[in-house]
Amino acid sequence: MTFWKELFVPSRDTNALILSEWAAIDIAYLCPKCENGRTTVWLFPDTTMVFVDECCNQEVTFHPKEGDEDSD
Repeated sequence: MTFWKELFVPSRDTNALILSEWAAIDIAYLCPKCENGRTTVWLFPDTTMVFVDECCNQEVTFHPKEGDEDSD
């Protein structure tokens, strides 16, 4: 699992908002290999998102936050 924090809710990407019916959010995270700061748009933040980050070709996995977890 890759730790993440919210940047913008809702996302500032208009196309992402349209595709996700206004669910998309912008998030920040660290590359799991080199720890460079990265950002992405999470279209459906109520579901797990997995992809290969272009930074170091490492797989990143984001899980939705549940309950009273802090968004920091």
